Amino acid sequence: MVCFAITAGLLGCREANEAVATIDSIASQAESAPKSAPTQSQRMQSAGRLIEAGATSEASLVIRDLLIEDPDDLQFNTLMLRVMVAEQDIAAAVALLDRMADVHPARHDDLHAHAANLLYHDGAVEQAIDRLESLLTRSPAFHEARRRLAQMLNQQGYMFDANEQIRILIRGHAMTLDELVSLIFPDRSWIAVKDIPQDRSEWPTHQWSVMKVASAYRIDGNPRLALQCLSEHESNDDRTDPATESLRGRVLADAQMYDRLRDWVSSAPTRCQRYPDYWIACGNLAIHDKDDGAIACFTNAIQREPHSLDAHYGMIQSLENAGRMPQAELFRKRSQVLDTLGHQVRKIRDSTQPNPQDFVDLATGLMSVGRSIEAIAWQEFALALFSPRSPQRHQIGSYKARVLAEFPSGNDEATVLCGLDLGSLPSVDRWLATLKPESSHSATTIKSVSHALPSRAVIPQINAVFQNVAERVGIEFRYRNAAVPVEREFQIFQAFGGGVACLDVDRDGSVDFYFGQAATTPPDGIATFSNALFRNRNGQFANVIAEAAADHRGYTMGVTAGDWNQDGFADLMIGNLGRNKLLINQGDGTFRPAADNSLAEVSSFTSSVAIADVTGDSLPDIVEINYLDDPTVFDPIKYDADGKPISLPGPLQFQPAMDRVWVSKGDGSMVPEPLGGQVAADYSTGLALLVTDLDQTPGNDVFVANDLRANQLWVRRDPDDLRSARVDVAVTRGAAYGSSGKPMACMGIAAADFDGNGRTDLHITNFENEWSNQYMQNESGVFVDSAVPYQLDTVSRKMLGFGTQAIDYDNNTVWDLIVGNGHIEDLSAKGSLFAMPTQLLAGRGNEFVLQHVLGDDEYWSGMHFSRAMAKCDFNRDGRVDIVITDLKQNAVLLENQTPTANHWLQLELVGTVSERDAIGARVTVEFTSQSLTQTVNSGDGYCAKNEAVLLFGLAGADSADRVTVLWPSGREQVFTNLICEKRWLLIEGESAWDTSLQ
Repeated sequence: MVCFAITAGLLGCREANEAVATIDSIASQAESAPKSAPTQSQRMQSAGRLIEAGATSEASLVIRDLLIEDPDDLQFNTLMLRVMVAEQDIAAAVALLDRMADVHPARHDDLHAHAANLLYHDGAVEQAIDRLESLLTRSPAFHEARRRLAQMLNQQGYMFDANEQIRILIRGHAMTLDELVSLIFPDRSWIAVKDIPQDRSEWPTHQWSVMKVASAYRIDGNPRLALQCLSEHESNDDRTDPATESLRGRVLADAQMYDRLRDWVSSAPTRCQRYPDYWIACGNLAIHDKDDGAIACFTNAIQREPHSLDAHYGMIQSLENAGRMPQAELFRKRSQVLDTLGHQVRKIRDSTQPNPQDFVDLATGLMSVGRSIEAIAWQEFALALFSPRSPQRHQIGSYKARVLAEFPSGNDEATVLCGLDLGSLPSVDRWLATLKPESSHSATTIKSVSHALPSRAVIPQINAVFQNVAERVGIEFRYRNAAVPVEREFQIFQAFGGGVACLDVDRDGSVDFYFGQAATTPPDGIATFSNALFRNRNGQFANVIAEAAADHRGYTMGVTAGDWNQDGFADLMIGNLGRNKLLINQGDGTFRPAADNSLAEVSSFTSSVAIADVTGDSLPDIVEINYLDDPTVFDPIKYDADGKPISLPGPLQFQPAMDRVWVSKGDGSMVPEPLGGQVAADYSTGLALLVTDLDQTPGNDVFVANDLRANQLWVRRDPDDLRSARVDVAVTRGAAYGSSGKPMACMGIAAADFDGNGRTDLHITNFENEWSNQYMQNESGVFVDSAVPYQLDTVSRKMLGFGTQAIDYDNNTVWDLIVGNGHIEDLSAKGSLFAMPTQLLAGRGNEFVLQHVLGDDEYWSGMHFSRAMAKCDFNRDGRVDIVITDLKQNAVLLENQTPTANHWLQLELVGTVSERDAIGARVTVEFTSQSLTQTVNSGDGYCAKNEAVLLFGLAGADSADRVTVLWPSGREQVFTNLICEKRWLLIEGESAWDTSLQ
């Protein structure tokens, strides 16, 4: 059989003449034919010159005379093909190739392959693919046709189908770089979303296939557009292929549309079970249903596509839900290896001068995960690249043969599945059977991507007005990430910024601000600029850091405030990359270092900190969340010969850190304990922290938002025993991962009862192209990520969020969100924002809507590198204000100037039997047949501490009929008829005190 020539002309198909070279190859490879008479040769040459000159009509006349003499001559027909291609008469060209294939059976397959190629470039994609698939059924050894089929499938977005062809080719043939890369990135997008025409009539079929576009939208984090694209396709095409239908299921899972997903699973064609997308979709629904069948679903997905990270993330969550922690840890380590392999392949692919050692490392890594054939194929590629005359190249075939003799699939399946005992898996068929309807019906057509939520009254919004008044009121503070600030291409610690704490230093009733500074080289450098303590004096601020003896010249990230020694004055905890420090407020406006210097004896990479009782003895402890524990974080960025960074650091490249609790002994001393009794497997990359009573059982819980690792929720093993050990229940409670089972790059936390069911919910900010999580806690204590139903995917998807807070900016009783954004890498060349806008998201009861903010166009229209964010009421006018730190710009104080007649109530709690700050106290305010619930928190998200006041918006109510406080001690206390427009001091066991005149 003559080899199918895939030339650059046909692959590009930009001009008709480029296709001619391949068509000519048919004639040049023809079997020996009788020599044409000289007159025929002359006429053929004349026809060729006419075609080259564009005179196809004249050439056609000459060729027709030749065909009259011998209608089956291969060379004459090849000339006619050239005319047809030049005139774009592809249908006639294909018909001619089919006739020639019948006449010349020895050339049958080659001619059919050329016909498929012409059809593909003419836009008849399905016909082209069908032809090649039929051809390969007849002639499975026609590897060039298989290679072309893989290219077509891949270009159309059918990545799994293409990879299946590549997995056949890899067994006996050398592979191209693109083919090998496809197996490492099975979910890659071939197109940039920004390049997709909005008008579908502009989509050339071969360039903008539905599968390709929908996949691009899904990978870009936009399931709404992906579903819309798939739905339009279904309405225009009665025949939906199983790959497209499987993608629909996966998108429904991404979009958290579980009712629709359930209908889809119950009616999806059996043919879909060939695809990993089908099993990932089923696995996500099984996780949502708390069914162990999810394990078998993700097993099926991994067997089909061993480098699917989403399948591995789902497997980890499924195994953890089933209590199979050791097996989950194996898959967690495997996912990290796969991620590393991806980084290695990107490095090879993007390098102008590849390093042979990179190929060795990659092949070794693939061997370690059981993918032997791929490992050999990368070695084969490297030998051809670096040592084409090496005798080892001739041994590759025997290596492959030995592997295939032992592992017919080319993979060591036991290693691929981390030794998972397939016989021990719960039956997925049993679970699927429970979803089947009593009577069959056709597959669900998605006509809408809306998602119904329990209805709540939609309250009219007032236009928000916030003005940055920092400079006007005397706050001038700029964070520096190094002694000489670095503007881009950061070492990992240089991207995170400094924290801010709101506290009342002198108990005058007005909030003061403490800002953390870096301005040095960690871990032991001395900062060249100081931290800042801005004291509030009648609405004007002065930096009193020196007078207050509150400076600390470490590399500061998180700061917090709390009454460590229970004397009524807020103390300061400073979290550093290096050695942390506790400063004790002496009550006279100055601070001193804590007598116990244990904190300063431990070097750590601390992100967020909190002061709160977590041991249940009514004494506040210190919770220290650490990010990494790896000396290589200080290694400088490496650059290539062109001055570009070879790679920028990410958290998974380093060893994670242990989080600690510094337990108060009651005499001013403290002892460190691993948070939750952590062992190495629990160490993580914590960035944000919340300490409060999340599960409504005695004692405070600790929620940690981790960067690219599962979040953690530490609660007591025995809810009734305050001394019992803590366990991480984030997975089983639904707050560990995103909706697809993937660990997110979590940054900030905003806590509030967003849906009014009396339980605290969590809003988590994430990386660009990872929309925020909206973990809604139901009555059983389980969190359900509802970001898409709340419309948060659309507003957060292109942002990289850091600090966030739940606020009620207009006091209308409905929670709003404010989010500070800013990237950690300059990816503007790829269409991403580097600096980003701050967002105010107005709550509408069952969704959040991006709000246009008035009052300061320079700030709200500008771009920032926002980091820590805290809320307060610095001017005591009853409207919540916001303080924000920035990586590159001055700190911001956003004064809320929203014009509203809505009433408000502020509550400050003091414990007597409970710890003085009353962290974990739950407060319910009842008024005009409504009720609102808040908890007293510490940690307050990303590197920040809010003002220690609960801010309630009461809309039209002029008083709170009843305020119920459940103190951490377990005591319940009721206060009645608290007048609005006041701040009330609630003391455990005593009456309420009006502090509005302070």
